[in-house]
Amino acid sequence: MNRFEISTLRAYYGALITEKQNEWLRLHYDEDISLGEIAQLYSVSRQAVLDGIKRGERSLVEFEEKLGLVRRDGEVAALIREAKEAFSSLDAEKGAALLDRAEKILEE
Repeated sequence: MNRFEISTLRAYYGALITEKQNEWLRLHYDEDISLGEIAQLYSVSRQAVLDGIKRGERSLVEFEEKLGLVRRDGEVAALIREAKEAFSSLDAEKGAALLDRAEKILEE
């Protein structure tokens, strides 16, 4: 999983993991701080930081698998982009249908 995916999952589900896991993920992925540097900051072993980060990553992935908020928002954003294109092409019927699909996804 790449940095962007972890950061996106953390934005959606970060409040659901431990404060320390969230902070270590932020430092490592968003601030590009090494595991060794984080370990020094928190007076723990590098292995403890790695374990905490891996547990946090697993939890974030599990939340997405169960709740699917990132996937859902991506689908809705794609439908809205398509609807905008349809409206700019003067295809109001297609644009309205795409917006209806987006609305249904949000209601689920």
